[in-house]
Amino acid sequence: MAYQDEVEVISALCKNKDIHTMFDGGADLLIKDCGDIWGFIKDYYSQTKQVPDVDLIATRFRDFDVVDAGPTIYHIQKLKSAYLDESLRSSVRTAANLIQNNESGKALRQLSSDLSTITTVTSRARDIDVTDIDDAMSYFEKLRQSAEDGCVGIKTNIAAFDACLPMGISKGQLGVLLAYPAIGKSWLALYFAAQAWKVGRTPMIISLEMTEHEVRNRVFTILGDGKFSHRAMSAGRLDQNEFRDWAETELKGKPPFKIISNEIGSETTPNLIQSKIEQYKPDIVFIDYLQLMSDNNGTSSNETVKIKNLSRELKMLAITQQIPVIAIASATPDDASDLESVPQLGQVAWSKQIAYDADFVLALGRKQNSDAIEVAFRKNRNGFLGDFILVADFDSGRFKEYNDL
Repeated sequence: MAYQDEVEVISALCKNKDIHTMFDGGADLLIKDCGDIWGFIKDYYSQTKQVPDVDLIATRFRDFDVVDAGPTIYHIQKLKSAYLDESLRSSVRTAANLIQNNESGKALRQLSSDLSTITTVTSRARDIDVTDIDDAMSYFEKLRQSAEDGCVGIKTNIAAFDACLPMGISKGQLGVLLAYPAIGKSWLALYFAAQAWKVGRTPMIISLEMTEHEVRNRVFTILGDGKFSHRAMSAGRLDQNEFRDWAETELKGKPPFKIISNEIGSETTPNLIQSKIEQYKPDIVFIDYLQLMSDNNGTSSNETVKIKNLSRELKMLAITQQIPVIAIASATPDDASDLESVPQLGQVAWSKQIAYDADFVLALGRKQNSDAIEVAFRKNRNGFLGDFILVADFDSGRFKEYNDL
């Protein structure tokens, strides 16, 4: 990165005294060659709440040559452009070298990691003023118009759930489906995905415990709405002509329904998911399941630290990509003999952090050999807490609310 660009930024800051522009612009990551000067300015500001004059900078740092500079925002954006250019070139060169050494997988992971860092640096914080009534009225008008046009968040076609989230599962939200093993959380996530697909949205499933073919069989079963038996389909027992006729009618010309599974030995990280989001442009992402993922740092020695990192990374992924992300999470029982009740908010396996970061947490419980799933919102930032009962027929892929029976 050009040293001169950093000199211009420091000179502009000392002239304009707008240190907030530096913090908003990610100066900590952008300024390298003049890092000692920037560190001094931050310390000075922390003690005096003032930006030092340029003369003080020139006196303290003899090799710093002040230049005439314009608005700080202009120079910080210029520095960002230089950072972006240099970082992309370096990332591509590294990937090219790895590819030449027949390490394509490592090249892809490196590119995903580099792009995540670049996105963090080049993104900006969003500010609003509560007293700006015109801005608020404009926002409310957009919400009203979106509701009238049907452009709300994704609905699940389960009345009790949708009543608790009046605007649907919306962009930027992180949701969690929390349950003990073998309750039906993966089936319910796929049911949600199918409902999104039916209204023209593109779902993407990240499956870490089932193969893509196993997940697809479940999706076919759900979309068939009683037409297919999941047990029979999984064994290959279906009328192929009947299935083809159904698929031609129900699937052809519809939005994609993406299923991503991990290869043996590979790691699925938020960076990898981000690359798939950018590749396929889905409207909602489901992750099955959280504890099988790896964080972007590759933390493996401490599961608690890994889940904490994953929680933050998935929340930032949802916000920066403006897409809802729904993660399935295992629960840890207080009583090892109880794997049927609806878990509480703090029972996420390994770390409670995901429960803190999530916009909503939907907890599930089911007694052994029962078709009735108890469902409860343990957290909901954008709606109401509620509970209800779903009756599941896993072989036909159907979910019905208890009151509808």
